[in-house]
Amino acid sequence: MGASAPFANGHQALQYLYGLTDYERLRKPRDAAASVFGLGRMERLLDSLGHPERCLRAIHIAGTKGKGSTAAMTAAILQQAGARVGLYTSPHVLCVRERIMIDGQWIPEGRIAAHLNHLHPYLEASRTRGDTYLPTFFETFTVMAFLDFVAQRTDFAVLEVGLGGRLDATNVVTPLACGITHVSFDHTEKLGTTLDSIAGEKAGILKPAVPAVVAPQEPEALAAIRRRAAELRAPVTLVGRDVTFADGDGDLSVTTPRRTYEALHLPLVGRHQRTNAATAIALAEEAAAAADRPLSVEAVRDGLAAVRWRARIETVAERPTVVVDAAHNVASIRALLATLEQRFSYRRLLLVFGIAADKDVDSVLRELAPKASLVVCTRANSPRACPPDDLAGRLAALGIEAVACEKPVEALALARQQAQPDDLVCVAGSFYLAGDILAALDDHPLH
Repeated sequence: MGASAPFANGHQALQYLYGLTDYERLRKPRDAAASVFGLGRMERLLDSLGHPERCLRAIHIAGTKGKGSTAAMTAAILQQAGARVGLYTSPHVLCVRERIMIDGQWIPEGRIAAHLNHLHPYLEASRTRGDTYLPTFFETFTVMAFLDFVAQRTDFAVLEVGLGGRLDATNVVTPLACGITHVSFDHTEKLGTTLDSIAGEKAGILKPAVPAVVAPQEPEALAAIRRRAAELRAPVTLVGRDVTFADGDGDLSVTTPRRTYEALHLPLVGRHQRTNAATAIALAEEAAAAADRPLSVEAVRDGLAAVRWRARIETVAERPTVVVDAAHNVASIRALLATLEQRFSYRRLLLVFGIAADKDVDSVLRELAPKASLVVCTRANSPRACPPDDLAGRLAALGIEAVACEKPVEALALARQQAQPDDLVCVAGSFYLAGDILAALDDHPLH
């Protein structure tokens, strides 16, 4: 690294990145935010770099629920097939470095510094010009992922959409295949208040003649996706019609138009993960075929068996059982509760819960209320977090015993104190809350 490089190490680079506008953590975007979300800044930045995204063999995945797990499974399958695979996801659970992975390894801090040194002149020139909106944290990190995947000579890059699809910073690639996981209500202030409008935004990642794999949808969402695919002449593979799988317990069997995969073991629990796995298999098939690379039954089997994805109904302690999950909207909370009932045996459910104030808090609480014996309300280390006292008050109005505890680790300790050995304690409501809890448990295990 040259003497003039502004960032000597990853810590310095990350501090600079955190100083960029981060709409994931803002309490509420500015009133002018409608003009913030778009691809103009990304296109200009990528143009200055010679468009590294055009060198990627990308698989692009949007959706409301399950897109991160589907991306992780797709990447794992392709890796087991002998490919070098980049994976870009968000938000992170434990560390921002986990957003950019190659063959399951987080990007080293040194490479973050190197990429940001490369981008720094453009970012500072943009600031000097007085551009109305500078590249955001997410846009900058997305470009860094592109640079890293190209520099590291990846064979595939699996990209998870951050928000929506049509205007997301990742939507500058022309992928080998697109995936759309289950679409439901979330981010309605940006994506619209109907399934038709939300699905239309997600379908914004579809490209002319690029094959798309679509998970099971509500009729309104599916109609919007198919309408956009027809406009682009993009062939659509529907999970549940063209791709089928057994919806039960035990090992998984998936049949695609190409072949049947039997005796698949899936470490990620829940029936929704079986849908995600079927979607991932179909996406891996499309990408491998487009790249003229073989994809064996063994690669699919070994890839799914190797998947490790934090904060997805993750059991971290026993007696009482403690589960950590990042569910934060109605659809993911429903999937979480259904899986807890199906996969665990417990007497009472005690929740450690915190959620962003800009989510549909009341609808989420109404899903939780009939199931929980006690809710310990807390908040993650995020300015968007709903105050615990507010959450406890809303739950009390629903007839649920609830207490407020500001610090997540203390909230978990309180829930464990109130639990009997045959109870279940579940942490949910936020990726940031899950990350705070898991980081503490990794340093100070409770079992």
